Amino acid sequence: MIPVIEKCRNACRKAPKRIVFPDALDVRVLHAANELQQRGLAKPVLLGNPFEIRDYAHNAGVAVPCFSIVDPAHSAWRDSFVSTHLAENEAMSRDEGHRLMTDPLYFGAMMVKLGHADICIAGNISTSGDVIRAAIKVIGVEGGHKTVSSFFLMSSADGGDFRLFADAGVIPEPTIEQLADIAIDSARAFEALTGEQARVALLSFSTKGSSQHPAARRIREAFELAKAREPSLVIDGELQFDAAVVPSVALKKAPESPLKGNSNVLIFPSLEAGNIAYKVAQRLCNYMALGPVLEGLAKPMHDLSRGCTADDIVDVAIVASCLGNKE
Repeated sequence: MIPVIEKCRNACRKAPKRIVFPDALDVRVLHAANELQQRGLAKPVLLGNPFEIRDYAHNAGVAVPCFSIVDPAHSAWRDSFVSTHLAENEAMSRDEGHRLMTDPLYFGAMMVKLGHADICIAGNISTSGDVIRAAIKVIGVEGGHKTVSSFFLMSSADGGDFRLFADAGVIPEPTIEQLADIAIDSARAFEALTGEQARVALLSFSTKGSSQHPAARRIREAFELAKAREPSLVIDGELQFDAAVVPSVALKKAPESPLKGNSNVLIFPSLEAGNIAYKVAQRLCNYMALGPVLEGLAKPMHDLSRGCTADDIVDVAIVASCLGNKE
């Protein structure tokens, strides 16, 4: 068991969260919900027609204990959810609002927004784009924030190396301001999960001015902005990957860097770079990749890979619960 995940499991048992699953008609979610409930890690809520869900579970050979199942199409909450959404979207008609709140993604997001659930987790069936749109439209961004991004938790097979990669799931080409937001939010997430100090590296193909290319200057400016906003943050950039993670290389390429080649939060210059990097680590180096976990929202809603396993869903639920405890 990875130490960080085990730490989060223990925290979940003390205060299990109400987690709503909009993509409930999926054997992986049913197995995950069973695991979470039976081990006292969370209180799952499945969205959908209860008869359909129970028939599906029966045909799949999965036990469905006394889960809470809410049908968006017939819920007593639906009218109040519609009214709440219309109050914030005046151009929308009531009929449009009713149709929207029949969609489990939007209904689940509204459950979290109005306190009927603590966390919403979807994406095992729905696309990431649909999950993120529902989260932004219903829950919105955290106060003072402008950026919704994501991170992957990366752990070696033995759990000895644990890092956070961002953003590898949401923003294709982050601006300087967005890179600073991602760096700060990711550092906070790392510290909330591990209890250890975040050491943040903004990555580039250049180290400390070795290139004057605009792409490298952009990373330097993002570093300067993040440092100005969070002076206590241990952060540096622009750094090549080896200068960020190998102390002997850092000594040669960036001897004045406060990271000393020991970064644990890696901020990639683009979605392309981050997505490729986490998949290389996962597929060639056998690192566990958990995520993407969304950050920057006013309340917790998280995305899953459509290729996830039931164990992945359990782990995301546990991490999401642990992050929720930081508030």
